[in-house]
Amino acid sequence: MRVTWHGGMDSFLQETLVHLERDEAVNNLLLGIALAMERDASVFQEVVLVTVGEQGNLSIAALMTVPAHLILYAVPGAPVEEALLCLAQGLREKAVQPPGVVGPKELVERFASLWSDLIGCRAELEMSMRIYELREVNREVMGEGQLRTAKAEDLNWVIRAIASFEEDSGLASAPEPERITQLAHRLVARQSLYLWEHAGEVVSMAAKSRPTRHGIAINHVYTPRELRRRGYGTSCVAALSQLLLDSGYEFCTLFADLNNPTSNSIYQRIGYKPIGDFDSYRFSAGTL
Repeated sequence: MRVTWHGGMDSFLQETLVHLERDEAVNNLLLGIALAMERDASVFQEVVLVTVGEQGNLSIAALMTVPAHLILYAVPGAPVEEALLCLAQGLREKAVQPPGVVGPKELVERFASLWSDLIGCRAELEMSMRIYELREVNREVMGEGQLRTAKAEDLNWVIRAIASFEEDSGLASAPEPERITQLAHRLVARQSLYLWEHAGEVVSMAAKSRPTRHGIAINHVYTPRELRRRGYGTSCVAALSQLLLDSGYEFCTLFADLNNPTSNSIYQRIGYKPIGDFDSYRFSAGTL
């Protein structure tokens, strides 16, 4: 097995794109980030790009936008056990210490075990997620209100909503105000964030993200606690999904926390169908 460290996205995609696009919806996280960086290398300040294979056959691909988790992909039928061990050893030799790992359930479970044994760290299951794909919206779930893009005058609401979203979802127990503010400004400036408005009041939000050749993801779905159970989040996601399909995308994808049965139920009512399970692990500090 050979571990290849890629200095740029062109060589990484040259080796991985054909494999990732064979299951474009399931692979949207890694694929969407890679394609975003191909379009604009400055979108992330530091990235780690690694592939593992032998005799020109890819087994494992890994991408990490520092300081985020390592994202893993495995070619179906490839010798994953050997490839994961080579990847772990390669990361250790390069003194690359990911804060965690995310990817297909069985794949990242095995990597987390190998990595924790190799460097003596603790691997903690952070979140179990289900990936959903939608190709047709159930319009009957949309209630009264309207979808619109977020504007500069919405920034205060958006900043508070993103911070609350990260707290509620467990992404950050104490969101950093500067990072949250920068993210809000970026989403609004790129016209990626959409708001559901009812009776003149902003009541929910959702964002489009990670476009690929045929699909696009939806994330940052959030409704303030005091406004929940009124169908606002359902309407927002359904309307945005329809807007994206109408714009030419063949499908939309999104992730849902399996510990939140309400959101999983809502997405299925909209028309989203489960297509895979991902896990996210967080690592404690170890010794490289």
